Amino acid sequence: MATDVPSLLGFLLFGWSFAVASTSLEAVRRTTFAPRAALREGAEAAVGKEKPTVLVVRPCAGSEPSLEHTLASLARAKRSFDVRCRFAIEEAGDLALPAAQRAAEALTRAGIEAEIVFTGDGGPNRKAAQLAAAAEGADVLIVTDSDVDLAGVDLDALVAPLASASPAWVAWAPPAEHAPPRTLGDHASAAVLGASLHAFPVLARLDPRGLVGKLFAIRASALAAIGGFGSLVDYLGEDMEIARRVREKGGSVVAVPIVARSLAQGRSWEDVIARFSRWLTVIRAQRPLLLWSYPALFFATWPIVLLAAAFAFVVPQVALGAALLALLARLAIALVAARAAGRPVGLFSALRDAVLADVVLALAFARALRSRTVTWRDRVLVVDRTGLLQKPSAVKP
Repeated sequence: MATDVPSLLGFLLFGWSFAVASTSLEAVRRTTFAPRAALREGAEAAVGKEKPTVLVVRPCAGSEPSLEHTLASLARAKRSFDVRCRFAIEEAGDLALPAAQRAAEALTRAGIEAEIVFTGDGGPNRKAAQLAAAAEGADVLIVTDSDVDLAGVDLDALVAPLASASPAWVAWAPPAEHAPPRTLGDHASAAVLGASLHAFPVLARLDPRGLVGKLFAIRASALAAIGGFGSLVDYLGEDMEIARRVREKGGSVVAVPIVARSLAQGRSWEDVIARFSRWLTVIRAQRPLLLWSYPALFFATWPIVLLAAAFAFVVPQVALGAALLALLARLAIALVAARAAGRPVGLFSALRDAVLADVVLALAFARALRSRTVTWRDRVLVVDRTGLLQKPSAVKP
């Protein structure tokens, strides 16, 4: 009987590999056959019929390599509607201010009303606090991070789901990184967001309950119904909390088939691990069961391969099958994710990024399990067991 135990474990390993491959191939199918681009004529007609007033709000904090370019890029976005723009900055001493001033002048010359709003320190989640102070006075709010390049982005496609016959409450564009990597951290971040199941153009098809707040549009009435941005300042993942509240109220959140192109650069390896650890800490607080899908699916390939090597002399055919199935599925995800993210794709780069992405996710997962303490925008905070942000001294051990 004892000799049967390794064989049983080998077949369980194959079952795990098969589950990972099935999930991966379903993600490939959904991503491949998703609409490649919105029909601009249809989107433009839907927005034009309702004629909403639209305000673009861009929270800014600190200097970034492409900040002036990204903030001014609204002038080169595709849109059929009039739009106003606000740059939300905490205080006049913020290093983002000079670039924001130049970008506001460029937008004004392009015929777009643009202003800078000083928001003050409104809570532990600075982004939510900035939005609470600046995002008002329009039917539809478009929120986009300061590192997103809007040049060429079809904003009609983003707003159209909110103006359709059965309007969504929130529409969002899955983000990907498009700046040439300058550091190992840049390579690592781009790999996670463009060569893994965590690539948001893929994940949006696999998990439609999500929302990533890099670039999204929300009805003002929907925002009011869920308590406004001011009610989110104690949450680290304000975007996931928005999605949860919207669905709780019976509304819908939809991902649109465009990509929010981030031009973030210059991150260290530690910065990237910390960033994805924050994401997983949010998952741990708000969707705890989903957290365990990361070792089970997101970075499962290499554990499966290592275990297959361990069982190679016991059940060689089963072990080899498990390893090959996991590796082929992982390669397929890397290739499809890169294509969906709009990044250059090749066999060598896909393999490299697959390894890099899985290492990052494994390290971020371990950190998220080990501690609820996060460093975000130079603040040390703790996500308590209810999912709220606290100062470390306010949390009981």
